[in-house]
Amino acid sequence: MTIIDAHTHVTGQNGDFEPLYALAKRLNYDKLTVHSLQCAGRLLQNHICALCKLSHPGMTYAFGGLDYLTGRDYMAQAKNLRAMGFDGIKMLEGKPTTRRMLGMALDDPRYDAFYDYMEETQFPLVMHVADPGEFWDRSKAPSWAVERGWLYDETDVPYGQYYEEVENMLGKHPKLCAIFAHFFFLSGDPDRVQRFLDDHPSVSIDITAGIEMYENFSKDPAFWHNFFVKNSHRIIFGTDSTDEPDAADDSGDKVDISGYAGMELDFLHKDSELRIYDKKLHGLGLPDSARELILAKNFCQYAGETPRAMDIEKLKQEADFLRGFMKKAEDIKALDDIVSKI
Repeated sequence: MTIIDAHTHVTGQNGDFEPLYALAKRLNYDKLTVHSLQCAGRLLQNHICALCKLSHPGMTYAFGGLDYLTGRDYMAQAKNLRAMGFDGIKMLEGKPTTRRMLGMALDDPRYDAFYDYMEETQFPLVMHVADPGEFWDRSKAPSWAVERGWLYDETDVPYGQYYEEVENMLGKHPKLCAIFAHFFFLSGDPDRVQRFLDDHPSVSIDITAGIEMYENFSKDPAFWHNFFVKNSHRIIFGTDSTDEPDAADDSGDKVDISGYAGMELDFLHKDSELRIYDKKLHGLGLPDSARELILAKNFCQYAGETPRAMDIEKLKQEADFLRGFMKKAEDIKALDDIVSKI
C-alpha cells in the first residue's frame, strides 16, 4: 500500500536529512512532504526544504512558506514559490506563537489577493490553525506544552477567534484547496469537525499528532472508526517527523519522538491497544479502502502523483535576494552553503 507522509519538517543541519529518510525506509514510505517554517522569520527554511527535496528527487514534496521580513506582496511570493517548483504553501501563521510575532488575522484583507491566487490556481495550502483548546487553560494545559511556551492567556487571540477567521476566509474563498493540520484541533468535538467538512467541500484535515487527538480517538474507537470510514476521502496522513535523530524511550525501545510515526500508522491499521510512552491508545482498524485514501490518494489529489521539478536558477535568484535581509554572518554562510549544493 502506498504511503505518503504529508507533514514533516527539516532543520537541514549540515545538509543531513538522512534521519528523516531512514525513518521513511523503516516505515516503508513511498514519499514524504517537508513543510517550510519561513513565516516564523527563518529565511533559510524555503531553501532548506528545496535542498531536501533535491536530495531525494521524485520522493519528496516541498511546501514553501511566506516571509514577513522582505516586505514583498503575499500573492507575489506565492507566484514565486510556485515558479521555483514548490508543491504548495505551508502557513504556520495560525499558531498562537507565530500570531504574536506577526499580529495578522487569517482573514486579514492583506491576504485576499494571496488567497485569490491560491484558489484560482488550485495551489494547495496547509494551515496550522490555533492549538489544542486546553492550552488556553492553565489548569488543563499539559506540562510539556507549558515548557514550550504554548500556554496562552488573555493577551493572546482567543481559541474561538481562529475558527471565526477561517470561516470568514473560506466564505470569501470557498474553493481554496486547503488542508487543516492536526485535525483542525477539533478531535474533542466530532460534530463540529463533521459540520466543517460538510460546509467546505474543498478542504481536508490531516491527522498529524497532537497526541491529544489520538487520546480523544481512543475514548470511542467504534465511533471514530465509522467517522474515518465515512470521511476517508477528506483525511490525510502526516506525522510531524523531522530530520533530527530518533531517541530511545524509557524501555530502551527505539521510537520516533517527532510525531510518533510508527504509532500513527498502526493506529489506522490495528483494532487493538497501542502504547506510546506512557499513553495507552486504541487503534481504529480501518479497512484497506479507507487507508489507501488516507495514506496517499487524498494528498495526491492536492499535490499531484509526483513532486514538481525545482527550478535551480530561480532558487539561486531568490537566495541572492534574501542575502540582503540577513543580518547574521552565519545565516549568510549557511545560505551560501545550501546554494552550493543545489
